[in-house]
Amino acid sequence: MSKTHKSLGLGCGFIIGAIVITLFVIGTYGPDTAVYPGRQVPARFMATIRSLDLLQEDEQIRFFYSDSLLDIKAGLYFVTDQNLVLYSSSWEEPATIIPFDQIASFDALYDDSFLEDSSVFVTTYSGIEVSFPVSSEKGLDKKFIGAIQEKLNIDPDDRF
Repeated sequence: MSKTHKSLGLGCGFIIGAIVITLFVIGTYGPDTAVYPGRQVPARFMATIRSLDLLQEDEQIRFFYSDSLLDIKAGLYFVTDQNLVLYSSSWEEPATIIPFDQIASFDALYDDSFLEDSSVFVTTYSGIEVSFPVSSEKGLDKKFIGAIQEKLNIDPDDRF
């Protein structure tokens, strides 16, 4: 075997090894790619949510989703029994907590593909307009969105 082939083999091996290690780290520390039912949100994510002061003591998370790879602060979204809570460290105002009675309009665009998330669009009476993704994996986007619709007294088959 020539020196060039050995170097090429070592280079490919190094790249494959780096990819495997990266995927392992993401899989170990990052959030699942699906929506979490409230009681299944990992304790480490709950600690982050509490440190960001996004949840009141008497509030219960119904569904949680993060579209980040490692640090959930890059994008986390959840529905509680009292509010819709959205957080992204890249937003000018990272935390948006919307009581259900402040939602003026609500719409969802479902996407059942593996590669794309469903999208939710919300406008408040004070004029805040936000949109955020919800994973369609396992059909849990419908439960996440349905939890909001339930609080808004919207029939899941109707548009707001």
